Amino acid sequence: MAENIFVKAKITGMQMADPITEEGQLDSVTWEDLPLTLRDDVIEISEEEPQEEEIFSHENDTAEEYEVSGGGLRVKGSFIRLNYDDLVKLVGGQKVNDRFHHSSSKLMLNKALRFNFKTGKEIIIPNAKGYVQTNLAVGYGGTSKFPFNFRCKKASETWDCDIIW
Repeated sequence: MAENIFVKAKITGMQMADPITEEGQLDSVTWEDLPLTLRDDVIEISEEEPQEEEIFSHENDTAEEYEVSGGGLRVKGSFIRLNYDDLVKLVGGQKVNDRFHHSSSKLMLNKALRFNFKTGKEIIIPNAKGYVQTNLAVGYGGTSKFPFNFRCKKASETWDCDIIW
């Protein structure tokens, strides 16, 4: 049975940068702070179920071979308290005369992500590709949240790494 990775921790901040393609770049990356994350929506870094394939022959009832390919890691959570500049950067659209004009096109982001924890540790995802959605909660006591969903990709052809912690 495949081992699933599931991480939950309290964070002090989240940043993004351009994708990191070599291990030697880790110490020289310029990180940009991201908005606050919603505590009720735990940031979840989880491995999807791997795909399993059994290869059978006509002559035998049991499988001749068994192959497993990884499902990949995914990062999910939600941002809150975005300003117009944050919206343009994360959701797309544009800021015009102190108003935000939302785009009907989905903005795909390809970034490196870093999570800083209260313990002083950090998790770095060198190459993540995903999107941020808009869930506006208009009215008394409503919290507008912006769920994000990123798939962790291999850092590069020469660096086989999708997460560092």
